[in-house]
Amino acid sequence: MQRTGILFVIVGSIVGAGIILSFYGSQIITDELIKGEGQVRFGENLIIPVKLDNSKTQTGNYAIQIIDFKEEITAKILDPFDKEIEFQSINKEVFEGRFNITTSGIYKLVIENTDEKEIKIFGVIGPEPDANKKSLWIISFWILIIGLIGVGGVAIYAIKNRKKSFS
Repeated sequence: MQRTGILFVIVGSIVGAGIILSFYGSQIITDELIKGEGQVRFGENLIIPVKLDNSKTQTGNYAIQIIDFKEEITAKILDPFDKEIEFQSINKEVFEGRFNITTSGIYKLVIENTDEKEIKIFGVIGPEPDANKKSLWIISFWILIIGLIGVGGVAIYAIKNRKKSFS
């Protein structure tokens, strides 16, 4: 039984490390994103500006979440010259999109409510995370999966050993 306890501590530590790395990876990825939220009435816009540098990344991300989803929501991305470079009619509760960063400057996510009801909207915009940041999140995910499989394996091992000790 002492061996089983040690194994549980080991796989428990692996699961804990996976959880900690997962939180850390998520924090790093979302750190550069600018968030905005608000109750948006008919004909009003929620505007979220972000300063982006095309020497660091050529791709930007944006995401929109609509509480009490209605299909009368549109989103557009404006470049530093207020020229529309992306337009989407939002057709689901959570939407993600990408856009090209051609010049450095302030880009804007403009979310418009064309429904007659006031709607709660969350939006984020920022640079695409680099490969190192993404890989940290993927590694933490696999560490967590391996740890959970290990917990299951140690539990099966403990049950089999318990049966042998009663025989």
